[in-house]
Amino acid sequence: MSDTADYDFDPHFEQDPVNWALDPLEDESGGILAVHRVALVRIACVAAETGARMQRDGLAEDPVGWMVSPLELFEGRAPIEACMERSACSKAILLHGLGLGLDADPAVMDRLLFDHSASLESGHG
Repeated sequence: MSDTADYDFDPHFEQDPVNWALDPLEDESGGILAVHRVALVRIACVAAETGARMQRDGLAEDPVGWMVSPLELFEGRAPIEACMERSACSKAILLHGLGLGLDADPAVMDRLLFDHSASLESGHG
């Protein structure tokens, strides 16, 4: 007999748009968000790629500012929230890897990702 329960729950407690302009030195701001470990790795990868791209391209934009700003690419969500999901993480990495600006039309990015995935599956990539 076990006293533990195997329960998978939705990690998103908040449904309204989130204001990510938080003070990182303050302990009690922003509420609680349950996150899968893989989501933290995705956020770290996007943050690293964002910072590297800003430095590589000599952009004056603040990488943290980009990470917490609502973007069209993520339907108005901030990258720090959106990139917990695999598809948004891929879009952000592609955006910075190709140097396509700091925001993009999600449909265009979907086409780039889909075309690339389809060509890999068919062996033409």
